[in-house]
Amino acid sequence: MNPIFNVARRVEPLGYPSIMNPISLLIKSAATQHQTLGWAFGVVVLPLCVASTVLAQSDATAGAVATKPVVSKPAVPTTATPVVAPTTSAAKASAPPVTVPQSVTPTTSTAKASAPPVAATQSVAPTTSAVKASATKAPAASPSSAATSAPPSTATAAPTNSFLQFEGAPIELQLNTGLWLPRLRGNVTYGAAGAPNLDLSTALSLDALEPSFYGDIKATWKNWTLRVTGTSFKSTGSIGATSNGVFGSTAFAAGQNLNSSFSYWTAGLEAESWLWRPFSKQEFPWLDAVANESLPVDLRIFGQVGGRAFGIDQSLTNAATGSSSSFSETFGTAYAGGGFNIYFDTREALGFIKRFDVDVGIEAGPVWPGDGGLFMQINATGTAWLNNNVGVYFGYENLRQNVNTNDYELNSYIGGLIMGLSVKF
Repeated sequence: MNPIFNVARRVEPLGYPSIMNPISLLIKSAATQHQTLGWAFGVVVLPLCVASTVLAQSDATAGAVATKPVVSKPAVPTTATPVVAPTTSAAKASAPPVTVPQSVTPTTSTAKASAPPVAATQSVAPTTSAVKASATKAPAASPSSAATSAPPSTATAAPTNSFLQFEGAPIELQLNTGLWLPRLRGNVTYGAAGAPNLDLSTALSLDALEPSFYGDIKATWKNWTLRVTGTSFKSTGSIGATSNGVFGSTAFAAGQNLNSSFSYWTAGLEAESWLWRPFSKQEFPWLDAVANESLPVDLRIFGQVGGRAFGIDQSLTNAATGSSSSFSETFGTAYAGGGFNIYFDTREALGFIKRFDVDVGIEAGPVWPGDGGLFMQINATGTAWLNNNVGVYFGYENLRQNVNTNDYELNSYIGGLIMGLSVKF
């Protein structure tokens, strides 16, 4: 007897009528018409492989429900129990590989009542060929699943511009130009031994407030700043001599009218580097310090070296005798010093003033030519920045000169308020 009928007879007593049992119908039809077992296997397994591949891809998307199920027109969700039962009984009834795909047939028919993707996957699991097919094709995930599994972008938004750190071009240029309001103070001696020490204010009346031009330009790169500066000053006075004396070759007596003048110019080059930034995330320049955005203040301690030339031209005329004497010399100096910069972020506190800077420095060095000369400069300025590029500044600048050469000895300082405009570009 044909063994296929034996399989059919063993399946029928399980309680499924022939008209309701697709497995019996398929087996009997194949036996009666003498069709090959391979035809039935191909017809059943081919859709099964396609279905298992789709379901495997659905599992790979972390349980996402397939938008287009393999089975047609699902309507009512069902659990895995009805699907697994026919598969289990079919596996017990028969060992040949044919029964495995046949047991899946109820799965497809049951899926018409709509088996979710998870239930269908459980029924396919016992099928060896289906598992191989799904395992072979599973890596070829759909573009949508690849996009789902792709890690989120780690790109972060660009930080907002901070007024506590220099932004923009690698080299920042800043031009300061404005007005200097200095006065001349000190004393001078000019002549052979016994020449009087004349007070520049009370004896020569050279202490008037003299508005003068002030300007410098700075280039900043990382923690380095190169500064070019220059200014000039001139004062004149006329006063009656308070005592007898001499200036150079010009003698005068008490009560005689003396006309005096004093002019000064200077130009210098300075290099500055901040050495410590205590409020920064990293405090030292060799660590690529970055401003701490959580604090509205930044402090930089800097060191500075520089050199400059300055010229002095002084004269005195005795109006009573017409005698006149003058001294003119150019000096040079090299100096070193330091100071600090404080930057306050005032955007929230003031609004119209974005940042306020305070710069304080002091430098000193010897003077040539001469015998024991000394140069010193002291400056303190504050700059209120209206935006990233334009600010107004005010402060104080003091230049001290002590020179001693060719019977001329000057111990003076020129100091006063400075104010003007700062532009960064």
